[in-house]
Amino acid sequence: MEKLKNKVVATLRWSEKYTKTDMLYLFKGGFWGIFSQIVVSVSTFLLAISFAHFISKEAYGEYKYILSLASILGAFTLTGLGTAVARSVTQEYEGTLNDTFWKNIRWSVLFMLIALSTSVYYFVNGNNSIGTAMLVVGSFSPFFNSTNLYNAYLIAKKDFKRSAIYFGIVGNLFPSLCIFVAILLTNKPLWLITTYFVSNTLIGIILYTRVIKIYKPNNKVDPEALGYSKHLSIMNILLVVANNVDQVLVFHYIGAAGVAVYNFAIAIPDQIKGPMKSLSSLIFPKFTEREDAEIRSGMKNKIVLLFCASVIMIGIYIILAPYIFHIFFPKYLDSIFYSQILSLSLLGMASIPAETYLSAKKKIKEQYAVNVLVSITQIIITFLFIFYLGLIGTVAAKVITRLLFSLMNVALYEKASKQTI
Repeated sequence: MEKLKNKVVATLRWSEKYTKTDMLYLFKGGFWGIFSQIVVSVSTFLLAISFAHFISKEAYGEYKYILSLASILGAFTLTGLGTAVARSVTQEYEGTLNDTFWKNIRWSVLFMLIALSTSVYYFVNGNNSIGTAMLVVGSFSPFFNSTNLYNAYLIAKKDFKRSAIYFGIVGNLFPSLCIFVAILLTNKPLWLITTYFVSNTLIGIILYTRVIKIYKPNNKVDPEALGYSKHLSIMNILLVVANNVDQVLVFHYIGAAGVAVYNFAIAIPDQIKGPMKSLSSLIFPKFTEREDAEIRSGMKNKIVLLFCASVIMIGIYIILAPYIFHIFFPKYLDSIFYSQILSLSLLGMASIPAETYLSAKKKIKEQYAVNVLVSITQIIITFLFIFYLGLIGTVAAKVITRLLFSLMNVALYEKASKQTI
């Protein structure tokens, strides 16, 4: 066993001259991230099968519409706190976690008022289901979002095992199990939404408390954390709105059933991207600690390898998609073509290292530029494309803007790193 271990370590070290990356670190941390994503992807897939078989297209579409509406309203909270906490904790300001937890609750008052106003709007227009759902969203979201900050702490501590088990596996399996039970008991979107927010908030409180108990963070608070998170949050407003406006527009122009078809089209490509999401968490602490010249020496290799991996994933998925839908989602066969097109957005994964660099090195100006420009573009073309082309227009807009976001991150990384060096 020891001999095999040494051989694996030697192989990883040998590969570093080509990848320009600490492969041993990536393997150790990446194992848990990939394992977590596999578990989450399987549970999400099973839950999707449950939705497809037990919930009508209209009910599922309304459920996803409410979640998108909640995300848009949540854009007006401190969405950048996670990144700010991770950066502060890597610099030994561990007390920032507890400090930002309560600050996020206080800053969520605006979100609660907006959710209440949205609820009143739907009540006045006779839609009591969505009106009540927005009251649930406004009541639980601030606590749900605050408790999830524990994962930023774990990432900063490079405790990828706990991050994978707590945030990835337990934090997803418990709500999924609760929603599955709700699906068996009711077809009402309101009860599904209530189950979603109550279960996520409950498990978040339990895991947050657990992390505090294990690590016992010091009392040092980063005085710059709140200011940095405000910058990140402001630039995230347009980004969050842009990423969810497609669901809202599809709901209003095509209907709840159209939202359901669109979500099943995008679900599997997003799950394929899952394991790559952990890559950003792995390299963030490393980029925070390293000098720009060292990061730059291996950046090209990382981007090329991720691009090649994404091309392979896209090819395999385009071939397998018809079989997957015929076997597991026979009610959503009209999602197949849309899903194959949406898989092209996986090419954007290549820019993950560049995007992480801008965040880790606090390149605020560059982050503003990419988020604002891409978000405005996405909102405009999504509206125009869906208005003139329907659902295929929404799909095309999603692919175009994701690739634009990727290209801009790489271009701005190139400019910022050269200037710094």
